[in-house]
Amino acid sequence: MKKSNTYLADDEKDLRDLIKKLWKEKILILSISIICGLLGYFYALLKPQVFETEIIFKKLPAQIFEPYNLYNNPNNNNNNNNNIDVQFISDFKLNFLSLDNLQSFIEESREFDNFKRYLKIRNISAKEYFRNKIGEVKDKNIILSNKYFLNHTKELDGAIFLNKYVEFKKKKTIVELKNVLKLSFLNAIDNHQVALNIAKKIQLENPIINTMGQQQLFNESENLFYKGTKVLEENLIYLNKKIIKLENDQFNYNIILQEPLILKKKVSMSSSLHFVFGLILGLFLSLGIIFFKSILK
Repeated sequence: MKKSNTYLADDEKDLRDLIKKLWKEKILILSISIICGLLGYFYALLKPQVFETEIIFKKLPAQIFEPYNLYNNPNNNNNNNNNIDVQFISDFKLNFLSLDNLQSFIEESREFDNFKRYLKIRNISAKEYFRNKIGEVKDKNIILSNKYFLNHTKELDGAIFLNKYVEFKKKKTIVELKNVLKLSFLNAIDNHQVALNIAKKIQLENPIINTMGQQQLFNESENLFYKGTKVLEENLIYLNKKIIKLENDQFNYNIILQEPLILKKKVSMSSSLHFVFGLILGLFLSLGIIFFKSILK
């Protein structure tokens, strides 16, 4: 029992000595903690403020691309391209999130001089600047369909940038889509031209009656000559008109459902939180210095 009381007495004595030592070094502890806290505070003030801008895209009506679906064409061989609107939105979103496309947009744009100077002063590229700063909005780890965010500093007007960038990417995606669709039409024209030559050689002017048993036969491109020269010639005229229409179509529509909205909040940690973390860091740092001094003694 006496041994236990001795241990308790020793522990109390050690605790009193520790408190006395810390109290003796109170000026050091307070000084280092306050200095670290102020450093954290001023670091937050000097750190560039980051704002978030959100934009929402709308679902495009399928009717916009309906004239160019292959199932509406004379060469009705498959329905692989009957969801052009879905493919367009998918391609547009990939282009929209591409860092290379962001880089090329900034380089080609004659606007955003203030932002370009900011990049030059910091010696970073637009690609480096936008890394991890643009993407799909999530709510409780669930991706919100068609809603995207852009984190940016005050040197970049997020709303104006997104409006211009969306239009830039829409035009680029339309050009890519036109090239793909044109290849599909040219392929259909080639198939019809070959079939027309065969039909002429066998002197087949009128189409062979398409019975149920011949359905598969008529759906194969190599058997298009069964349609006869009259139908094939009309189909070729139709396909060439479609190409002309495609080349002239500007696809004028607005892909933005909700205009870019700049959220009036900082994405980065506030200066007060930086101050608190600085105080805590300073406290541990001062305790470490005191412990090191006691070892040296």
